Amino acid sequence: MQNFMAISKEVIPLEKSAIVIKNENQERRAIFEKKIQEIDLFEKEIRDCIETRAAGVDAAEILEVKERTLEASSSVALTKKNEKLSDLDKENKLDLMELQQLDTRILSTLSLFFEDSIYGAQNAYYAFIEDKKLRGKEISFIDNLQYEFELMFTQDTLKVKDLQNLTLPLWSKSGILSREKKVKRLDVSDFHITNIEYEGNNLRAVLEDKDAENRFIISSDEKAFLIMHRDYEITRDEELNAALNSDSVNAFIIKLRGFFTEFMGSKSLRRIMLDGKNVIEENRVFDCLKLIASIYGKLVTECLEKGYTEGEITIKIEEPEGMRTEKYLEKSEILRELSTIGREGEELTTLLRVTEA
Repeated sequence: MQNFMAISKEVIPLEKSAIVIKNENQERRAIFEKKIQEIDLFEKEIRDCIETRAAGVDAAEILEVKERTLEASSSVALTKKNEKLSDLDKENKLDLMELQQLDTRILSTLSLFFEDSIYGAQNAYYAFIEDKKLRGKEISFIDNLQYEFELMFTQDTLKVKDLQNLTLPLWSKSGILSREKKVKRLDVSDFHITNIEYEGNNLRAVLEDKDAENRFIISSDEKAFLIMHRDYEITRDEELNAALNSDSVNAFIIKLRGFFTEFMGSKSLRRIMLDGKNVIEENRVFDCLKLIASIYGKLVTECLEKGYTEGEITIKIEEPEGMRTEKYLEKSEILRELSTIGREGEELTTLLRVTEA
């Protein structure tokens, strides 16, 4: 809750600054378009006037004056329009630079909070090879809110043996004449893991050798796993399935699930979407905070009902080592902190359900 108050106090003014810049930019563009229209209209009036005065004139000298006058008028008009356009481009570049800086500050401020303070969010994790390096992303969603982290891992490539040694059975042909089919146990420990998708209880991983000649896909849920070699399903083949070390595969799947914590280097917030639209681009960061406040509000009500003192939020915390502690937060403190933001702060306190009855 204290983190929520802190980030609200920081990002709401930042978003307001971004809105001011965008509004001023729109006003500046409207003025520019009006000036261009005035120049075009004035040039047209001059052209019409000269054409009218020169109508029926055959004297070469007069016609030459007419053409040179029109050329001069057109040239000066074009120069002035280009000057206005150049001024506008300079202002647009400055505005864009300021907006990018504000966007970066907003995402940076929200990053740690979104990492572990959005209660009830569902998370999906992805690892993949990009530019010959292992990269990843985490996509989380709750209600109509979706946000994405870029993941950096502790190593640029991942092999099966980085998790454990593993062998998988497949059919091979032996003999010179008969070419008899036999079960072969292929050691895939040196294979690269090129793709991992992990959401809820569902996992999918792709293992490939150096030349991508052999490609295995391991898929699993909470009940079973499935293994494909190219287009052939190993786990459906009775003989291959019998030769499969299920305990080893299950252990490997468990380690794949733990990969996104065990090998995590860093993560940074890259995108927040609300109703399918980018909240930064659409100036909807405050709407985002309101949604989060409504989620917190349900928890606040529960904590107040179970608390020992009226108006005091009691939060029970269980530490990783099993120790249980309690933290306390007064409703009045939340009201006081968020009131410094103004109207937006008042809206948040209502959604947090800490306003006085």
